[in-house]
This record gives sequence, structure tokens and C-alpha cells, in this order.
Amino acid sequence: MANLQKQIDALTAYFQADCARPGVLPIALTIEHFITRLDGTPVDYAQLAQVIYSMQGHDEPLREDNVYLGFRCPSYTITILAGCQVTISLAPYSTVLQTMAVYEGCFTRLCNALAANNMYARTVGVHPSRRAELLPLVPQSGYMIMDRYFRNTGNQGGVMLRATASTRVTIRYTSEADFVRKFRVACLITPLLALLTDNVPLYQGESNHNYSIHTHIWNNVDPDRCGIYPNVMDSNFGFESYAAYILQQPLVVARHGARIVGVGRKSAFEVYPSFLGHGDIEQILSMFYYDVCLNHNGIELRTADSLAPRYAASYAQLIKTLFSSHAAQEGILRRYAGANSAQIEAAKVGICCNGYQAQVYGRAAAGEVSWLLAQAKSHAAAPDDRRLLEPLAELAAKKRTPREISGCV
Repeated sequence: MANLQKQIDALTAYFQADCARPGVLPIALTIEHFITRLDGTPVDYAQLAQVIYSMQGHDEPLREDNVYLGFRCPSYTITILAGCQVTISLAPYSTVLQTMAVYEGCFTRLCNALAANNMYARTVGVHPSRRAELLPLVPQSGYMIMDRYFRNTGNQGGVMLRATASTRVTIRYTSEADFVRKFRVACLITPLLALLTDNVPLYQGESNHNYSIHTHIWNNVDPDRCGIYPNVMDSNFGFESYAAYILQQPLVVARHGARIVGVGRKSAFEVYPSFLGHGDIEQILSMFYYDVCLNHNGIELRTADSLAPRYAASYAQLIKTLFSSHAAQEGILRRYAGANSAQIEAAKVGICCNGYQAQVYGRAAAGEVSWLLAQAKSHAAAPDDRRLLEPLAELAAKKRTPREISGCV
């Protein structure tokens, strides 16, 4: 087990090195988009790749297995995902207003390039016009390896790859203790965030009236890498325990230089030598999709559906405000003291079944959402921050979600 300990040490050092200096902590926002024709017909990879390539200019192209997947520039990265979703991943910014200014500029560029080719970007949580099995995969080996593997781990892997889109926010931590507190808080509020950001008006091509389809899909992909990280409330939870856990779970896909290879149920500990470079570590981290997980930028919250800009801004501000305030985080930990990962999962399922009428840790979900937003408003540092919180606060006051608002897609 000496090699395993060396790998644990390498990941632990990587996480420790990612600690930010105390101060104003930036957030990084990622929004995924479905691309269709104006009549809802899906686009194919070749058509979409041409459009994205036309936007690239002198920026750095992204390729895997010699397949073009997008480009990177200093302020954002555009990537084509498995089912021809397009991701806009923004660099970290210190305010949500800065973040959204960059996003809206990039999104406008994308929409203009798409419109010139009779295509349209949609911000919803599940593909709006087709069943997942009718959507082809991008011809990249990593996606195809995962597609085959997930057929044996759950019944929603193909749907996840081809037909889901999310809004993700990554926050920074300043120490291991700060990481532990923020990670636990993020897990505890995951059911409430799933309700607030529920945005699937159409599911498998038909009108949808159920809450948090996102949770239903991701909970049925692969228990080794999805859902709530199981040991989050353990007394020894921290960098080392997180590293030890993921290093011993099935890796599915590994990289050897420029090659992508399927490794099935072999763990990273079995696949890689004792020395792990940064590229190896980032590949390992990228294969775990917990509702809250560690990535190369910090703690990533993954539970929100893809959202239109005003709701994405409101969600990003909610996360930034709560995770910039030690007092807000301690208040959440006190309110939900004693909750464990199984109870968080139960609360998620309750939201799927009953929405605002669900019970979350023995309390009414509607009241808990209102309480969470009140905490954010009370800790918001500036008038602009409070203003950005309003779109989600208005929905919560009416016990509604983005799914129920016409024109939000």
C-alpha cells in the first residue's frame, strides 16, 4: 500500500496548494447549453464544430483523440460536450456582475454564430425536444467509453451524457478547515438549491411537471461517482480522506499522454504509478461527479439546471454570498446539525417527489428555501448583490421555479 499512500499524499498536497489567500474570494461560473435548429431538431457534431471553430480566431484549440472540442481564451473556455451541448466556462471573477458581463458577451457571440447557421442555444436542464436515445454522441473515445460503462451502473447514464445541461459554480477555500466547512454546507443545502434551480419544462420531448429531474437522472448514473459524497460528515473528513476515497473508486477513463483509454473498474491507484503529475490528478478529479466535488479550481457545486442569464446571475450571487460569509455558513451548520449523507439524499428524493411541500431534515422545504434566501440577503455586502438575489427570491416567495416561468429558456 506504499504506492497508494504516495498518491494520497500527492492529491493532498495538490488540494493544499490550491488554498487561496484570505480576502475577497472569486467564483467561477459554468453554464451548459443545448443547441438545436429553430424547430427543435438537434444538430450533429460536424455542423456544431464548424460553428465553434468559426469563433476561435487566434485562441487555443481544444482537441482530444484528434477530435475538435472547442477553444480556450483568457476569460472563458467553450467546449462541445458528449451530446453536442456547448459549455461556457468562465475564468474566476471577484463579483457576479463581472462574471455575467463576460458570460453575456460570450453568449451573444455564440448566439450570433449559431443564428447564422440556423441554430439556437437553449438554457434548460434536459434536452427540450428529443429523447436521449435519439441523440448521437460526439465521436470522442472518452465519451463512448463512459457511455458503455454507465450501462452497467445505472439506468440514466446515457441520458446524463446526451441530454442534461447544468449551471455550476466553483468556490475557493483558504485552508483545509475552510474547505471542510464549505464542502459540508454545500452538501447540506444541495436539496434546496435543486428546488430553487429546477428548470426542466420538457422531459423526453413531453411537458414536465415534476421537480428536480436533474436529481433523478444523476442519482441513477453511477453510485461510485454521483450523488452526495458519502463520508462528508465523518469526523476525519478532509483533504486526505477525500483523496483516499476517490483513488480507490473505479476510474473508467484514464489518460496516458495524449491517449485516452478505458480502464473499467480499475481504480486510479491501480492504473497510475505512484507519482501523479498535475495532469494525472486533474484527470482523476474530472471523473467524479458528486453534487459537490473538488476540481482543479476549488469546490464545485453541480446540482443546478442550466439557467437563463437572470437566474444564473441570481444563483451565482446566492452561492457567492453564502460562501463569503463565515457567519452564514455556521448558521447553516447549526440549523442542520446532525444531518448525514443519507439524510441529504433522502431530502433530495423528497424534493423530486413533493417540491416545495417536501420535508428537508424534518422541516418544510418552502420555509427552508425562504430561510436560506433571507440568510443570503442579510449577509449580502452591497446593494447590487441584494438586487441580484431578487429573481430567485421572487420565485421562492411564490413557491415557483424557473421551469414554471415562460420565456426563461
